[in-house]
Amino acid sequence: MKKTIILMAVLLLVMPALAQEKQPDAEQQKAMEAYMKASAVTANHEFLNKYAGGWDCLVKGWTAPGQPPTVSHGSFQGEMRLDGRFLFMDFTGEMFGQPFTGLQIIGFDNMQQKYVSLWIDNASTFFFMTTGTRQDSVISETGFWPDPLTGDQVPVKARTTWVNADEYLYEQYMVMPDKSEFKGMEMSCQRQKQ
Repeated sequence: MKKTIILMAVLLLVMPALAQEKQPDAEQQKAMEAYMKASAVTANHEFLNKYAGGWDCLVKGWTAPGQPPTVSHGSFQGEMRLDGRFLFMDFTGEMFGQPFTGLQIIGFDNMQQKYVSLWIDNASTFFFMTTGTRQDSVISETGFWPDPLTGDQVPVKARTTWVNADEYLYEQYMVMPDKSEFKGMEMSCQRQKQ
């Protein structure tokens, strides 16, 4: 009987210690699973691979509603990086007759369940960011961009429509104070022939 009591006392002392040792392992496993899910390459990332390669673009830009657009040409070079998680798009062209270069990075954030786009260029010092969702072959984005004239953030919308495997159309809209939308840019891109 004494042996049984001693054995039970030892078990009562040892069991909590054993449970504590297993708890961090269970928490670590749960954390690892969450990180793996958040960092996984999914079909949403694979969709971005459509942009890989060279693109010739016809760019139209409007400075005000009802005005004729300025028209220019440019090119994108797209490449998937970081093990298929992010698309890097290098742009070369012109804007208002001046050389214009830019870099766009697009990814799909598994935690937000949204596409995230970052644009920087040689004509500004700020970051342009949007987030969006995809329905079939159309990505719709929204965001707030800095306005150098007012110093405020202005709402923007953008839509990329895949016409076919070798052609897509990007349209960008400024949302005016009265909530109307003004189309500021349109870019029609054709895959470069090899």
